[in-house]
Amino acid sequence: MRLCQQRSAALAAPARAPARCHPAKPAQALLARPSQLPTQRPGVVAARNAAARRQTPRRDTAVAPSMRCRFLRGSSGPLGRPFVAVAACRRGGKLVVAATLMETGDSPQRTEELLGMRLQQNEALELGALDNGLRFVILPNRSPPARFEAHLEIHAGSVDEGEREQGIAHLVEHVTFLGSKKREGLLGTGARSNAYTDFHHTVFHVHSPDRNGNTGQPMLWQVLDALTEVAFEPEFLPSRIEKERKAVVAEAQMMNTIEYRVDCQLLQYLHWENALGCRFPIGKTDQVEKWERAEIMSFWARHYFPANATLYVVGDVDVQHTKELIKQTFGRIPPSLNQPSPAAATVNAELLAGAGATTAVDVAPGSSNGSSNGSSAGAVPAMEAVVGTAEAADATSASPGGRPSPNGAILESLPRPRGMVRPPVEHQWGCSSQPVRGNLPHAPVSVFRHRLLQLFQLSIFCKLPVLPINTLEDLRRGFMVRILLSVLQFRVNARYVEANPPFTGIELDISDSGREGCAVSTLTITSEPKDWQGAVQVAIQEVRRLQRFGVTRGELERYKTALLRDSEQLAEQSESVPSVDNLEFVMESLALGHTVLDQKTAHEYLLKVIDTISKGEVDALAKSLLSYLSHYNQERQLLEEYEADPSAWAWPGPTRATAIVACLPAFMDASGHSTGGGAPMQRGASLATTQHVDPAAVAAMEESGDEDDVPEGAVRFELEAADIEAALAEQGIEVEAREDVEVPDALLPDDAVQALVAERQPRFVPVDGASTSGDAPAQPPRRADGTVGVPGHGGVVQLRLSNGIKVNYRRTDNEPRGAMLRLVAAGGRATEGQGAGRLGAGVMALGTRTLSEAGTVGAWSREQVELFCISKLINCVLETDEEFVCMDFHFAVSDGGVASVLQLLHLFLEQPRWEAAAMERSKQQYLSHYRSLSKSLERATADRILQAMLGPDRRFRDPNPEEIAALDLEGMRTAVMRQIHAGNVEVSVVGDFEPAELEACVLKYLGSVSPEPKVALPEDAAERLGRPLQILGGMPLEQRHMTWHLKDSDERACAYIAGAAPNRWGNFTAAQQQGRRAAAGAVTPPVQLAPGAAPEEVARAAEIRRSHPLYASIALGLLTEIINSRLFTTVRDTLGLTYDVSFELSLFDRLPSGWWHVNVTSTPGKIQDAMMASLGVLRNLWAQPITQRELLRAKRTLITRHDSDLKDNLYWLGLLTHLQADCVPLKSLDCLRDLRDMYEAATVDDVYDAYAQFKFDDESVFTCIGTSGKEPLAAPSPILTRSQQASAAAGPAGAGMAKPPANMDPEAFMAAFKSMLQNMGQMQQQQAAAQEQQQQQGGR
Repeated sequence: MRLCQQRSAALAAPARAPARCHPAKPAQALLARPSQLPTQRPGVVAARNAAARRQTPRRDTAVAPSMRCRFLRGSSGPLGRPFVAVAACRRGGKLVVAATLMETGDSPQRTEELLGMRLQQNEALELGALDNGLRFVILPNRSPPARFEAHLEIHAGSVDEGEREQGIAHLVEHVTFLGSKKREGLLGTGARSNAYTDFHHTVFHVHSPDRNGNTGQPMLWQVLDALTEVAFEPEFLPSRIEKERKAVVAEAQMMNTIEYRVDCQLLQYLHWENALGCRFPIGKTDQVEKWERAEIMSFWARHYFPANATLYVVGDVDVQHTKELIKQTFGRIPPSLNQPSPAAATVNAELLAGAGATTAVDVAPGSSNGSSNGSSAGAVPAMEAVVGTAEAADATSASPGGRPSPNGAILESLPRPRGMVRPPVEHQWGCSSQPVRGNLPHAPVSVFRHRLLQLFQLSIFCKLPVLPINTLEDLRRGFMVRILLSVLQFRVNARYVEANPPFTGIELDISDSGREGCAVSTLTITSEPKDWQGAVQVAIQEVRRLQRFGVTRGELERYKTALLRDSEQLAEQSESVPSVDNLEFVMESLALGHTVLDQKTAHEYLLKVIDTISKGEVDALAKSLLSYLSHYNQERQLLEEYEADPSAWAWPGPTRATAIVACLPAFMDASGHSTGGGAPMQRGASLATTQHVDPAAVAAMEESGDEDDVPEGAVRFELEAADIEAALAEQGIEVEAREDVEVPDALLPDDAVQALVAERQPRFVPVDGASTSGDAPAQPPRRADGTVGVPGHGGVVQLRLSNGIKVNYRRTDNEPRGAMLRLVAAGGRATEGQGAGRLGAGVMALGTRTLSEAGTVGAWSREQVELFCISKLINCVLETDEEFVCMDFHFAVSDGGVASVLQLLHLFLEQPRWEAAAMERSKQQYLSHYRSLSKSLERATADRILQAMLGPDRRFRDPNPEEIAALDLEGMRTAVMRQIHAGNVEVSVVGDFEPAELEACVLKYLGSVSPEPKVALPEDAAERLGRPLQILGGMPLEQRHMTWHLKDSDERACAYIAGAAPNRWGNFTAAQQQGRRAAAGAVTPPVQLAPGAAPEEVARAAEIRRSHPLYASIALGLLTEIINSRLFTTVRDTLGLTYDVSFELSLFDRLPSGWWHVNVTSTPGKIQDAMMASLGVLRNLWAQPITQRELLRAKRTLITRHDSDLKDNLYWLGLLTHLQADCVPLKSLDCLRDLRDMYEAATVDDVYDAYAQFKFDDESVFTCIGTSGKEPLAAPSPILTRSQQASAAAGPAGAGMAKPPANMDPEAFMAAFKSMLQNMGQMQQQQAAAQEQQQQQGGR
């Protein structure tokens, strides 16, 4: 139920997946979760809250961990009324509370002085520089403990490339990173390393434990030494250059998706005047293929020197010791002269000259393009400029109220050393010294049309200078922007719940971008093709309403309160923010010229200014920032309104659109709906160095496709730029002031709850003797601290209510004053029927989405529930997978947060809202998702594999239009409510709550839920919990091994290999076959053998280990890690056939079997060889035996990941889930106790035991090759064209490959074959040495 769902934001940050040591898994496993819809477009307030949580900086404090500090404001705040500062801590059984009045100001003059106060930078942040010019940033941070992040930023990216160097920065990153032997030495130590290239920089980063997992030696020096070699001491071996050249070309082919192409279009039009619009990090593949070694080294020599780099070290480190190690490692590198490349400036000049007088944006006098780069201090300028300059302060005070004047003087006054502005580009702003002159033409609408696009998407941009946050006034403005965005998003959400909303999404984002050197305001509108005009009308209407009338007083107070609560919670959590999030926050803040604040100080600042935020000032900000949308093509009227009363406008005054891009599907069906394609993208969401292609090719894609090639059943979507411009400027849209919505303080009145409690008499019952009928079991005794539950292993408490609800909880300090709750009900999509029908395929998928779309419970409206969640900081998501319905909550525990979330959960279980309008919205979403299937190369290829494996069973695939149409509201309600009832529900809670309070609320709100299901339950257990899936067998090879082609303007290729797999608990183990829950403590822990153990001890340890419930999961996890390592080494690194290849297991908990799959991408010419090479790796684990070194590396990786994740509440929530589920009998507290030890005890034989459960011969695997381009691949599957051979998986006999596959470099093939033989020899030597060691120890 998306009641106020917090989702991840796509805020123009580069995705991370460049050159790497091991292939990363896809963000969404297409084969693992094919039925899930893409996440709905994020709400801005939720996205910003999520970003704030991820990037909250840490600050050391003298306050004891048990102390809670709060600030209570008076009726109107610090100006004229006192604050009360309250501190509380526990001492033994007493609660000690201290309170004092805070000094406040009481005059307008004092207010102005307050807002002009400079911000204090995080005291724990250490900035410095070496004699050779290298800058460094150190921030101690103990979350996670005993680990640290080290990121080396080279201030050179794609905008620094010359005309014939497009892509060279990315190639240099690949060669230096993967060519480093010291970087290879980090493998198996518990460290993870990676790198990426963006417009403005290249970053090499390492996440590491403080000690080497193999040697026990400190890791910081080793990591810094490796980064030193990567950046400043590379070898540039010709062999490595050729490998990475192939990898970069394959990378371009792999990620050239329609989403990427949309991203390119947005950036090309947004940054038409500078290199950001044409210098994408991947560059041009034809140039990548031609550079000589000397040219590559030349770019490196120009940009890779200490004075052009910044090192960031954040983690559990000692500052002084870290500074000494930085000097020892990086200090050995000699300095170099700063020789900035003039390439970007040349590109800027050419672009501006070519634009001529047709530009739609204002040009300020004295500048070639209106103003200079908005990155005021940049990442590269001297660190002492981070907190601002006197000139900047003067500029700030040059206008009334301390606000910068609209001429951008604050930016022009900041120092910009030659070559040090990042990125080195200039921008055309949507504001100027003469605000929006009325004689300039409005920004035209640029159209990108493509046959693979699905929805209408309109993006309207306004570029503004970055306003550095260095004073309280600057910070207060940021708070007001958050309020403004929250209000607009809530109003748009209210329009969305209408019966037939004409839009899919409307979102306004205003964010600073260090990678682009500017602030960008973006309104994104998406809809079905037929609804485009209605969607534009709703967006413009709401924007004009807010721009003209501003916020209501109720909205202002509500969001100020929410802002305070959110800030307070973030301040409480500042000690638990992961180091990587802190590092990214610091890096971005320095790049933008912001003062780096810790969250506690930021909260103190908010308390100082919150009541200076008035309705008039927020309205003035709305009037300014939204005028580029509200007054499109009405610039003269806008200017008149501004000149009539300039004081009513906030900085930067009136604004105008700088670019408008419409991304349109080429075709739609006869009803006006989409015919296929991917979901629209936000600007920058796909621009990592793994996601680029030749920009020139992208530019040629407009109006792509054959004019006469109209797909069957489709018609052309005829829409011109002039039509869109007219809709944006439409004057007939009525706009009225907004009325307030009443927000409840509680969803469940206390008298109603007390009546239910009196009626149902809830109580806790013993976990091993719960009953809902007959003699009532005795309630467990209450302990001295007021709790009933007794903590087990890891502090986990298990409870059971008399109505059958099972509860697990664990108190953690991972997220102070925050918690997560998960409700799980067994069933999921496995319970769906076959074919079309009211209980047929898709009923669970659409049923849970319908509940989510309704977004409310009980008698409350969706608006009221959403505002309740906003005020209580509750975020919620409801979804279903193949086996379970899952509902996750993330909430603040302070001020009754525990009671609030359990009230919501009580009403969800007792009074869920089933609305026809919500069902129709859900159906439209799934129809749109299904239509896009045939136009997505990856999704369609994966779906063909599923179709071949599962045959007519469509429960785990996307429901088709016939199945969707056959569903009705009552059928959905019946299917979902069969699963969501007290006897089938398990609730797990993890967080920083008081156990006694949690247990009391659980008993009150969950215990009072009726034990009776809302609908009749099926008597047949298979119908109630679902039928197992069956992987088909005995079919002809032609149906197992497929190829298909997607017509497209660009060439791409991918392949899937798949087959049957056991479930997570291993149906090949004795424990799984017993199928019963063992009593707590009944599982024997694994035995850790000493070197030289006797054979009978080894045998006994193996017997204990293999009878453990975790055995299968551990063995399968290690097997997956080893296979992925080999796939990367062989298919990617040695043979150069792909950039990305991965092996994944879809492991189920309830269903007895699942599937595995390999996903590999390449070019159409190499995809067959890439698929066969991947299949060869799978088959060759017998011929190329697993070595102890491989096993140790896999263990270290998984153990390190486990140890790190223990500081994450979401990970703990996963550990607790199913602990009491009757359908997952093998999971118990013993599993949590032994997880790490089971990894340590695992052997090579265990991994081979898991490997033996898979079949990789031609008659057992399924393959599908998908290609896109103008012409289809002529050859069928290579498996069909080769003679049938015995499977290599059965033994060494079939291991060899007689000859290299077609199109494969023979030298590369021989190198791979020699590597295999060499590894075999090393393995034999290791085995012989181990045997000799055992004999010697046995003799002693």
